[in-house]
Amino acid sequence: MDLSLIQQFLTFITLPFQSFLTIEILLIFIIIYLFLIINEKRQNNKVRIALTALIIFLFSLLVFYFSNDMIDVLSEIIRTLMRCFYFPNIIFYILTTVISLIILIYTLFKSHQTKLNKIITYTLTLIHLYLFTNFISLAITTNLSLIDTANIYQHDNMFVIVLSSQIIFIILIIYKVIYHFCYIRHEKLKNKQ
Repeated sequence: MDLSLIQQFLTFITLPFQSFLTIEILLIFIIIYLFLIINEKRQNNKVRIALTALIIFLFSLLVFYFSNDMIDVLSEIIRTLMRCFYFPNIIFYILTTVISLIILIYTLFKSHQTKLNKIITYTLTLIHLYLFTNFISLAITTNLSLIDTANIYQHDNMFVIVLSSQIIFIILIIYKVIYHFCYIRHEKLKNKQ
C-alpha cells in the first residue's frame, strides 16, 4: 500500500466508525479503560476480578468465533518460535546477546539483589556472552558470512554453539522471570507484616 502519513492517520481515526460492530467494540474498550482508571483510585478487588473476567470473556468469544483461524495462527507462532530457537537468524541472536548484556550490567549496578541471584545471573549471562564471542570468532576463522544463515547452520560447531547459547538464554530469562515474581511476592508479604 502506498498511503501517505496523513492518509494512514485519517484511516486510523475513521477505522472505529466503519461499522456498528467496530463502534460497539470501541465503546466496550472505552468503558473498560474508564473502569480501570477509576479503580486505580478506589483499589476495589471486586472491580479487578470483574474486569479480568470481562476481558477474558471478550477474548474467549473472539477465539471461539475465529477458532479455525486462531488454531492456524497459534500453529504458525509455535513454528516461528521453534525456528527462532533452533535456527535463529543473526539479528535475533544479536538481540538475545544485547538483552543478556543489559541483564548483566543491570545486575552489576542493582544493589537490592541477593548474592545468590547475582552469582546465578553472572554465570548465565557470561556463559551466553562467551558462546556468542566463540560464535563470532569461529565465523571469522572459518570465513563464514554471518548473513548467510544456511552456511552457518551447516557448520556443526556453529550449530552447537547457537543451540547451546539459545538454551542458556532461555534458562536465563525463565530464571529472571521466576526470581522477579518471587521477589515481588516476598516484598509484598514483607510490607504487609
